[in-house]
Amino acid sequence: MKVVRNEAYIRRRATIGNWAFPIGYIILILGLVTSLLYPQLALIPVLAFFVGFGLTQIGIYYIHRFVRPDRPEAALTQALKGLDDRYVLYHYMLPAAHVLIGPDGVRTFVVKWQRGEIRCRNDRWSQPMGPLRRFLRWMAQDTLGNPTREAQLEAEALRRYFARHLDKGEVPIQPVIVFTHPEARLDVEGSSIPVVHGRKLKEWLRKEARQGTLPRDLQEALWRILPAPDSEG
Repeated sequence: MKVVRNEAYIRRRATIGNWAFPIGYIILILGLVTSLLYPQLALIPVLAFFVGFGLTQIGIYYIHRFVRPDRPEAALTQALKGLDDRYVLYHYMLPAAHVLIGPDGVRTFVVKWQRGEIRCRNDRWSQPMGPLRRFLRWMAQDTLGNPTREAQLEAEALRRYFARHLDKGEVPIQPVIVFTHPEARLDVEGSSIPVVHGRKLKEWLRKEARQGTLPRDLQEALWRILPAPDSEG
């Protein structure tokens, strides 16, 4: 498998995360110290709280997605490692964040790293947990959200992109939801979009590949408009 990454995009956001979180944390501490030592300066701690909290949240957001060893781009590449060179995996190069293109079709991936039990009932998602844990997950920006909606939006954005750049007809796009944490336990019923654990993703893709291929002319049209792959993953 070949991998194409937008390295500049990843590097910029990693830098933001690495700087925003500690700066925000320092501002929060300075605000607390000011409130204790100079209670007459009541406005400064309030401003410090909002600025510091905002920066730490920005930092956490980018650290999760662009700094952690198990960040989505790295985890998905590892999960797909071993696919043959007919496949190209694009990270942050297209309107959808993670796109795999191969002879059997185009797939977009929404990558989730949550652990524990994860339920889906007819596209309604939930994680059983108490209120304290739910609050801590929210503070750490580790909430599940709505993976189905995210996957639909990304696939639609890529579909519009292809429609603007291709004259070969509509490209079929299959969105996929992937959970990469080793401790994620999936309990899925009635999902309109495939939901796969990362450790089973390659096996699932190989089964799907048997169901059909993209027409040759459509494959060639795609390669003409897509960034050229130059590395293997």
